[in-house]
Amino acid sequence: MQKLEQPRQLKLGHYPYTYVRTAVMKSLLFKKEDYHKMLKMGFSEIAKFLQDSSYKKEINELANEYSGADLLELALNKSLAASFKKLIRISPYELALLISEYAKRKDIEDIKTILRGKLTNANEKIIANSLTGAGTLSYDFLLSLLKKESIEDILKNNRIADFALLREGLKELNEKKNLAAVENALDKYYYSHLIQFSRILPKEGALFRSFLLKEVEILNILTLLRLKKAKLGKEHVKNFIIQSGNSLKDSRIISMASQDDVEELSKALEKTEYKNAVAKGITEFKKSGSLIMLETELYRHLLKQSILLLHQHPLSVDVILGYMFAKDIEVRNLKIIVKGKQLGLSEEFMESQLVF
Repeated sequence: MQKLEQPRQLKLGHYPYTYVRTAVMKSLLFKKEDYHKMLKMGFSEIAKFLQDSSYKKEINELANEYSGADLLELALNKSLAASFKKLIRISPYELALLISEYAKRKDIEDIKTILRGKLTNANEKIIANSLTGAGTLSYDFLLSLLKKESIEDILKNNRIADFALLREGLKELNEKKNLAAVENALDKYYYSHLIQFSRILPKEGALFRSFLLKEVEILNILTLLRLKKAKLGKEHVKNFIIQSGNSLKDSRIISMASQDDVEELSKALEKTEYKNAVAKGITEFKKSGSLIMLETELYRHLLKQSILLLHQHPLSVDVILGYMFAKDIEVRNLKIIVKGKQLGLSEEFMESQLVF
């Protein structure tokens, strides 16, 4: 993606061509009933179903070199990258700048994938196949990061977050062989940067700002639950909180960080708008220590917010950002189904992991 210079104040005009093209792309996203169909299919039927969908081009392009689950997962990554790059291509400068800033979340995810792979000495090809290249960093550049000798080299050359912001996390990684502090520093950089960027948006960006604050709050809640489960001290927990700049939301999260344990934290969450999502997932979390169900429920809540972006202002920037979030979720869902079918997991288990 091209490097775009950030202005002091973003002026978003009316771009019907881009919004209509995005609406067409949105119409190709799978519906709830499509997921239910796929859950009842065998692996080869799913492959055929995807080949007859908007993923046809990517599957056909990769079919000579790959097969099975590898083919489908790579095609999903390639489709996500192509979708985001298309949005950049069909957008005027100001809009392209906003899309690029949002898409940097995929850069952060890809950098985390490389770091995790390096830390666990995973096979380089497996790591490479897991990269999306859907952000602002090219796939070739990500591969060059993967070939770096050390995690420190990767962090120094990442091109997204300044190494000075990652130095403390690297120190903890070297001492404890744990990536949590580095990953948190990357998340903090991305969200604080995007929140700061959202402040230069005109009033048309209000719904997006609201969505972004909700996403940060959900990430903070998941972080708090993980850290409380690990019995980290209250002050240490507070270091992991991503500040949103919204005093009400930030004070609420800091108050939650002061709770003594998971039990107290879950009671505090019952008083929030996330109480229904929490009620479904907290029992599983307490029983198994797994946050997957809770994370799924919270992201279902967030997906409903993104649908508001898609429907309330169909001829505004919200439709583009809503589509990007929904497309990202779709690719995540399809990877769960593909991997689940490959491993022979139950239909019920796979459905519990899907966000729709």
